[in-house]
Amino acid sequence: MKPFKATSLVILSLLGIACASTLPGIPSQGASQPLFYKTYTLGSEKPEGLLVALHYSGSTPEFWDEHVKTLGTAVRVVLPRGARPHREGFTWFPAEHEQRDGLRKTAEVERVAAQLADIIREVRREHPEIRRVAVTGFSYGGDLAWLLALRYPELVDVAVPMGTRLLGEPTRSLPSSHQVLVLQGEDDPIIPLRQTLARVADLKAVGVPIDVRTYPALGHDVSPQLLEDWRGFLRQALQEH
Repeated sequence: MKPFKATSLVILSLLGIACASTLPGIPSQGASQPLFYKTYTLGSEKPEGLLVALHYSGSTPEFWDEHVKTLGTAVRVVLPRGARPHREGFTWFPAEHEQRDGLRKTAEVERVAAQLADIIREVRREHPEIRRVAVTGFSYGGDLAWLLALRYPELVDVAVPMGTRLLGEPTRSLPSSHQVLVLQGEDDPIIPLRQTLARVADLKAVGVPIDVRTYPALGHDVSPQLLEDWRGFLRQALQEH
């Protein structure tokens, strides 16, 4: 794919207005590179719901286009792009990420999550009509969606992380009005089901408003049934006020 431009890019379409933008990286040791994103609206010029969708490693924001267009609700979509070229697309973290220990993995995810939180703040400043924010993602994108919900409850109301390790411990309570739904393949060779179920149970025990749905014979991937559940949950969550 052609790289996004750092300057604003406006694309008119039948579905709404799309634009690409960038924010500076967080200035810290091992800081992540700047992130680009595109945004457009579906179903309304000024929807009150915002959905941030995060691609998996080696993919691009365009992975989400076909899925968000079938949500069936008015929403502003924000599709960030990982800063690092990888395979046929982009990734979020350095090549050494999988060799890190748990603490360093979590720190790298938190740095990128902080950049994504800045994007959400920027979009909300530009579109004050937004009243409800959902984040979602698969694999590395799921790790980021979860940490956004965990660390930025003032920004994120709903999260649907998929194929995620659920890194990081709660440092403050999430409001009971918030919702986190984890979607997980039962045959995932990367994220073992028993690990996800145990993690969700531990989080629920300390008051995190989180649930999990699992899918038989599904590996580290999405399926038609998973996507149908994803659409139904997000559609309802984004319409709630």
